[in-house]
Amino acid sequence: MQATNVYHVWFATKRRNWLLQGDIESAAIRFIRDVARERRIQLLECESAVDHVHLLIRLGEGQRLPKVMNLLKGGSSFRLHRACPELKLDSGSDHLWQRGYGFMAVEPGSLASRRRYIRSQMERLEKFET
Repeated sequence: MQATNVYHVWFATKRRNWLLQGDIESAAIRFIRDVARERRIQLLECESAVDHVHLLIRLGEGQRLPKVMNLLKGGSSFRLHRACPELKLDSGSDHLWQRGYGFMAVEPGSLASRRRYIRSQMERLEKFET
């Protein structure tokens, strides 16, 4: 049996700061998509919710998840800090993202439900309201 090559990945902003709102959120998603396109990473879904991001990634031949995530997180953070220098003050850090990430393999039969879950992140904001 062949292992799946599709992964649901999630990662948070440093200290779970609510930085992914408005222009910052739009820019972060755009930069993640830009890095994916430039590095030929097949990004099936990409959504955020105030302090974290969910991705659906299909790995190609020779691609490994740790390297792909290093490219996506590092590249998007660098670009976002360059485009929005005030972000360092707002976040209190030189790093946008926390270290590490969570992931799970997505079997072909659950791909549609996983896509729906990722696409609905903004609808889940009520759980973040204080």
